[in-house]
Amino acid sequence: MSTMYVRPAPLLAMAALALSSLLLVGWHRFHLPSTPTDPEQQLGHKLVKRVDLSFIDQADGGVLVTRVSDGVQIAHIAVGEGGFVRATLRSLIRDHPITKHHFHLAMTDSGQLLLWDPLSGRVLDLKAYGSSNRQVFLEFLLASESRP
Repeated sequence: MSTMYVRPAPLLAMAALALSSLLLVGWHRFHLPSTPTDPEQQLGHKLVKRVDLSFIDQADGGVLVTRVSDGVQIAHIAVGEGGFVRATLRSLIRDHPITKHHFHLAMTDSGQLLLWDPLSGRVLDLKAYGSSNRQVFLEFLLASESRP
């Protein structure tokens, strides 16, 4: 009966590679910025209009859109309506579903309409979703300006 001899060098090299990979990923995650950067700085465009909006689920299945600064109701999305708005908001909060949350909606000097989540730092350029879907959020922005 013969015995098999295993050289320890390749096993040690693989273990060192795995350990160094874990350490590098941990170091990178530790040094990530803790607060998201401002989209105005990322884009290089000036924000000409901006509002913070809160989207509150209602008991009847509707969604109440309010301005965060004073709680004024901007819009109400009835049950079965606003599919794009609902899907967009769900995509932004899927990583941190909390009940009290608001979003920034802004227009740049070049006409871009942006929706961003201040917790995750994710920014959506609403032009990418088509003019009719962009129009829904534009109406929120315009309604927030027209309400006292």
